[in-house]
Amino acid sequence: MHDQISMPERFADWNEQMVARHDPERFHDHPRKVVRWMESRRVRAVLRLLKTDREHALLDVGCGAGNLLLQVDAGTRHGLDISKKMVSRARQRLGDQVRIVHADAEQLPYADATFDRVLCSSVLSHVLRPEKVLEESFRVLKPGGRLVLSVSYEVTIERGIRIARKLGLGPVLLGDGSPDEHVYNSEYHLHHFDAKLLHECAAKLPKPLLLRKIPWFWPTHLIAAYQKP
Repeated sequence: MHDQISMPERFADWNEQMVARHDPERFHDHPRKVVRWMESRRVRAVLRLLKTDREHALLDVGCGAGNLLLQVDAGTRHGLDISKKMVSRARQRLGDQVRIVHADAEQLPYADATFDRVLCSSVLSHVLRPEKVLEESFRVLKPGGRLVLSVSYEVTIERGIRIARKLGLGPVLLGDGSPDEHVYNSEYHLHHFDAKLLHECAAKLPKPLLLRKIPWFWPTHLIAAYQKP
């Protein structure tokens, strides 16, 4: 189902270490303009596919510091993350506007059919069992509800990095030489996603309504929307 790599034994502790080393929030305000542009394109595409309104209850699985939750217009908003550091940041950012809980995405602490919209943004590469996270996300979705997810498109990202470095553009485009500016850290990626692996992990879900590559000319992310019958 997923890549054959060495999985961390104490996942929550490992994840906290990765968050400390490779702050997920830095992409929203990265010093490299090209990184900020690609991230903004991804976020806009995700929010468009969500199609939320004021009547919807929304859950952000792996919400991180709450950057996307801050931009979503929904009746009630919930966020969940396994990182205590990210949960603390999200609560500071969002206050009592959003209910943020500390929990594992593979065991969502919600009843079946609780939410109209579920978001899973840039999460599946970093979890032990992405197929389980998708099954749980779909379980808590109401009939007629929508799950929207995004994953890094590893193949084109790594190809682009190789080309940039070969052309001597690594320091300009990738922040080579500065740990705070690196645009891609495979250490935090437990799975090497492409469209094939995404379909395998979502095998128990209906066929996606939409599957988009962002940006189209050199995709760095795959974004998919699934509708619950």
